[in-house]
Amino acid sequence: MTKGIYIGLALFLSLASARAQEMAWERLPDLTVPRAGHALLQLDGELTVIGGHTTGFIPTPTAEYFKDGKWNTLSSLYTHDNGFCLRLKDGTILLGGGLQEAFGIGQSFSAERYLPASHSFEPVSILDRRRAASSALEMEDGSILVSGNWFAEDALEMYSAKDGFATVKETAENRSYPWILPTAPDNAIVFSAMDSWGRPGKGWVDRLHGEAFQEPLLLTARPMFSDGDMVQPLCKIGEYDYLMLAVNDSLEANGILRVQGEAFSLLELETEIPLRGAGGPIFYWNPLLCDGEYAWALGTDAENRAYALQIGYKPALEGGKATLKLHYTEPLEDLPQYGAFTLLTDGRIVLAGGIKDSNYKPFASVYIFDPRQETPVADTGSRARSAGMAAGILTGLALVSLGWWLVRRRKKARTERPEPDQAELPEPQSQRERELFERVSAMMEKGLYRRKGLTIAELATTLGTNTKYISSCINTGAGCSFLDYVNGYRVRFAQKKLQETPQMRLSDIADAAGFASESAFYRNFKAVTGQTPAEWLAARN
Repeated sequence: MTKGIYIGLALFLSLASARAQEMAWERLPDLTVPRAGHALLQLDGELTVIGGHTTGFIPTPTAEYFKDGKWNTLSSLYTHDNGFCLRLKDGTILLGGGLQEAFGIGQSFSAERYLPASHSFEPVSILDRRRAASSALEMEDGSILVSGNWFAEDALEMYSAKDGFATVKETAENRSYPWILPTAPDNAIVFSAMDSWGRPGKGWVDRLHGEAFQEPLLLTARPMFSDGDMVQPLCKIGEYDYLMLAVNDSLEANGILRVQGEAFSLLELETEIPLRGAGGPIFYWNPLLCDGEYAWALGTDAENRAYALQIGYKPALEGGKATLKLHYTEPLEDLPQYGAFTLLTDGRIVLAGGIKDSNYKPFASVYIFDPRQETPVADTGSRARSAGMAAGILTGLALVSLGWWLVRRRKKARTERPEPDQAELPEPQSQRERELFERVSAMMEKGLYRRKGLTIAELATTLGTNTKYISSCINTGAGCSFLDYVNGYRVRFAQKKLQETPQMRLSDIADAAGFASESAFYRNFKAVTGQTPAEWLAARN
């Protein structure tokens, strides 16, 4: 019992250590088009969303702005789903690239400019290469640096009104969702947590002018990418001095990364970043938002609570430690796990659209959070509640009980060994896991397994979830690993081809099935069937 109390108190104190309070919120009218992978900005006092994909994972050539209490829909020239969206110094918005087709397939050459004053779009020259999952930065002279790609080769390219887009330099490694930070009026660095195929990056940092270099810190404190929003605002705290959320390979927040010029470091923190809330693990999103006093990280948990982590970074810049304070809401309806968000000029945070478990069903919901208030703000049909001492005590008691139950469960597991046949059965799936496994299976049935080099990170990004959930639902739903699951589909495809077109070369079958090589095809075919392709085919003739 004592040990259980300690465990429960540890969970309770993990929330208390960063200080926590409930924040006010309100819900605005829903967007006219449910969307994800879009841009969200405040332009001339108007909330504006542009692009993304809508229901069915279909890119939408639309935008909308909020005025007089309602959303007004516009038509853009092109679709931009997970492209880049850059606010220029002249107040206009440059949009470029994005996933070209439904289901997140392909890349786009398209580029255009949005004019907020007239709520209209105008074309600009096309990109030098097809791009998606890219970022852009306006240099001091007005030229635009672009980098990043999804499932395609990357390079640095520049745009000017006179010359259009042109490739200027190859990159040390291919990247998706890169960070582009200025280091001088005419220079910048480019880096990312992931390569263009969703795999962890190698820590390379490209310079616009100068040789690339490898930064070891980027291998353990990876700069979290922003895949739910085309906008990547920079959390600027000084001249060429920026902050971003750092994560490990499991996408758990593990620090605040500081990039000062070309120097990378982690801020000293007063407490660890809280990874659990009242509803379980907290999934933080990037980018950090900066209001001149604090940096803010937004996140959610499995019970649809929203979180805003307040980061008091200034003490850490003077040799001290950054302070952390966690703000949270009650469970909310239609709250995405990944969405587009922005900081308003009055300090409130807006979240619009996004996804939770599936790119096929994006949300249209729009929320405003005010972590400065513990009491309800002006409402639009929703309500906000303050957290009191009684709620904190009840939460603590619940966590103590949970800790005691965990200890008893562990003791029972050690003393009651299951029968051999029972021990081989997978754990029962939750409703959420079953639904996710059904979506994974649907993607495979549509032929996603035929994509060479398919990774669990790519699948997680496509479905708008994380690698842990994908791995868990496959382990319990199929009783095997992700790789074995995918190769099972590839082998079944190869078996079908062998029967339908026995004259087809085995190397071509291996290639069509998605295997990286013919040897990988032979090895996996025999592992699944117990026979070589020739033996298997002969047994059926």
